[in-house]
Amino acid sequence: MAGAIPLRRQAGERPPIRHDLSFTTALVHQLVVPTFVLDAQQRVIVWNTACEHLTGMTAGDVLGTRDHWRAFYGVARPCLADLMIEERLDELGHYYPIHRRTDDAGRGVHAENWCVMPLRGAQLYLEIDAGPIHDDQGQLVAVVETLRDMTERQSMESRLRTMFASSPDPVWIIEEDRFVECNDAAVAMLGYASRDEFLDTHPSQLSPPVQPDGEDSYSKAERMMALAREKGLHRFEWLHARADGTTFTAEVTLSVIDLAGHQAIYCAWRDISDRKRAEEALRLYAKVFENSGEAIMITDRDNRIVAVNAALVRDTGYAPEELLGRDPRMLSSNKTPRETYQAMWAALKDTGYWQGELWDQRKDDVTYPKWAAISAIHDEKGELTNYIAGFTDISERKAAAARIDHLAHHDALTGLANRYNLESRLAQSLLAARRENRQLAVLLIDLDRFKLINDALGHHVGDLLLIEAAQRLSACVRESDIVARLGGDEFVVALTSLACDMDAALIAAKLLAALGRPYDVDGRVLHSTPSIGISMFPFNGEDADALMKNADAAMYHAKEKGRNNFQFFSPAMTAAATERMELERDLRIALEEGQYELHYQPQVCAGSGRVCGVEALIRWRHPERGLIPPLKFIPIAEESGAIEAIGAWVLQEACRQRARWRAEGIDELRVAVNLSAQQLRSPSLVAQVRDAMAAHGIGPGELELEVTESTAMDDPERAIGQLQALRDIGVELAIDDFGTGYSSLAYLKMLPIHTLKLDRAFVRDIETDENDAAISAATLGLARNLGLRVVAEGVENEAQREFLSRHGCDLLQGYLFGRPEPAAAWSERWRGAR
Repeated sequence: MAGAIPLRRQAGERPPIRHDLSFTTALVHQLVVPTFVLDAQQRVIVWNTACEHLTGMTAGDVLGTRDHWRAFYGVARPCLADLMIEERLDELGHYYPIHRRTDDAGRGVHAENWCVMPLRGAQLYLEIDAGPIHDDQGQLVAVVETLRDMTERQSMESRLRTMFASSPDPVWIIEEDRFVECNDAAVAMLGYASRDEFLDTHPSQLSPPVQPDGEDSYSKAERMMALAREKGLHRFEWLHARADGTTFTAEVTLSVIDLAGHQAIYCAWRDISDRKRAEEALRLYAKVFENSGEAIMITDRDNRIVAVNAALVRDTGYAPEELLGRDPRMLSSNKTPRETYQAMWAALKDTGYWQGELWDQRKDDVTYPKWAAISAIHDEKGELTNYIAGFTDISERKAAAARIDHLAHHDALTGLANRYNLESRLAQSLLAARRENRQLAVLLIDLDRFKLINDALGHHVGDLLLIEAAQRLSACVRESDIVARLGGDEFVVALTSLACDMDAALIAAKLLAALGRPYDVDGRVLHSTPSIGISMFPFNGEDADALMKNADAAMYHAKEKGRNNFQFFSPAMTAAATERMELERDLRIALEEGQYELHYQPQVCAGSGRVCGVEALIRWRHPERGLIPPLKFIPIAEESGAIEAIGAWVLQEACRQRARWRAEGIDELRVAVNLSAQQLRSPSLVAQVRDAMAAHGIGPGELELEVTESTAMDDPERAIGQLQALRDIGVELAIDDFGTGYSSLAYLKMLPIHTLKLDRAFVRDIETDENDAAISAATLGLARNLGLRVVAEGVENEAQREFLSRHGCDLLQGYLFGRPEPAAAWSERWRGAR
């Protein structure tokens, strides 16, 4: 039995509810919080029931002794209360790595550490609070020490750290102006040598003194976190500093979570992460026995309520007079299983003590979970007299656990399953498919043109589009199917328990239609279509890794087929995927090793047949694969981000060759160079072109830059600005592949261009297809009315030439006049023609 050696009661002190010591002791010892008290001679005078359950040491073994250390350690060492009595608090750091004073006077102390708990046979992580009790003369008469088992929280934090380590995105947690956790991605991206070095860094060192708007970084950081606490989630732009002092801007998302009673700032970012965790520890003083924060109820032997405290009134919403004399079952809800109550009464009868989780109902009919500790009280004759119950509302703890579980298994932006969740659920679904002899499909989905939208309109718009896409995906499948986001614009749908691949094809078609509809995002109508790759279990793989890999190969095949379609995996795609991976790898060194070369195709005047221009077309002379055409590697360069460097080289080389031709006496020749979508969006484009022209003496009208119709229309306002700036420095401008995109004539007339290029698709059958002839004639008329010249591509025979000349086409380009050739061969042929 738990017990106590009573302190002497002061004269005139009001006696407790019952005069018998057993009742008073039971009231103290039924508290949920494990508690013991040492007198000034360091002897144990109180060792409550909760302390017995926590340590495994009974009050009878320890009362009146100084052996309390045996409950916590394998060797003799002082507890927190001992250090306070011996006035050795300056040695706290030696015994407790985490410690602090808990009141303004510095009398209360909080500490945390692992304890061996030899009687329990298991290590526990304890939060410990100690506070002194003084008599009327200010002399120390006792120290109260309370304990909280926080092992579960440590386990949760360990799981959270595991999640951090596996996350590809940089994240960290911040508490009380210091870093407490980070993942490897954060360490690497901020340029620190190790995790320990990062954690030793003060958060203020990750920002320059002043933010771009002129506000002090420290003050602004405080304000941002205040907003996050107010709203629950806050996203903003932030200028960060790396370990080497260089700065960069990151989009930061702060969210507030509550983990096992600890409030935390969880920070995730695209380039960096920040998190602050604030935690308030429960302060327990000597008066904890008189005014407990725990809800306490006392009933008589017939289970009628005879006393309640303020905390119970607060938790239930009932006034004391509404509770006294009533059966506690008035607070029960139907959410607690009947078996729980049966086990509770059996334990009270057999051992006199029970603790566990109950669901109660407040006066306003709201149900809530609580942790209950109930003791049966007997008098000195062993007769049952009362029951004393202590309750703790665990709503926040359970909600925090649910939030952390959600965070660990779901994508923060869309709420879909994340990669970890996908792998776990997919493994279970594969087991079920084998057991039931059913098929399963993995669909890997990539949103076409998403990067273009994200770069042009910003991450905010991109995020909203991703959220809408996630909702459309979820609406198209069954609850038993899995929808996940891998990151960026990649999604996975796993279709479970299928009869055949046709089931997967039907859902894929449904997804194509759903994701292909226009998106209304922030007042903008945006277009994005999906490319979907499908792999089938068991035909394309026996495990999740193989199915994902093969679905990825099929998805790239769908992109190569023109996007906005779905493709089932076939073994041939593995070779294609391998080739693509090798080409992407080789692209990175091709520029350094001079493997690119330009070929030039002539453009002739329709009337005179004179060559008046050439189009520079890139070729890749691979040391092993030979000459690779642009259709084979340009899409890979665009997706891998190498296109800007390649485009810059093409621009310089074309200008250099134009200068060589001028030196050879070849004048009045315009060189046309294609611009990629990434180049057109680049803020440095105009400066690049100006520098290239200046370096090689290129004058006005000698250089023409071509952009495709779809590239110009993706962000027409930006395109108009860039093209006008290029025109202002003497560059001729052309719209390539005209008629194949979705131009708006309202924007077309505003583009500061000189030339329209009629796509070869309309020229090929111009003499036999009435529609192609009509479109070509209309385009020529439109250009004439807008004051633009027209270059017709793909002219291969005299009939095409005659039609185009008759309808007023200005320039002709195609195999009829010459194939693309290296500069030297073309120069020789040109001189011969002269």
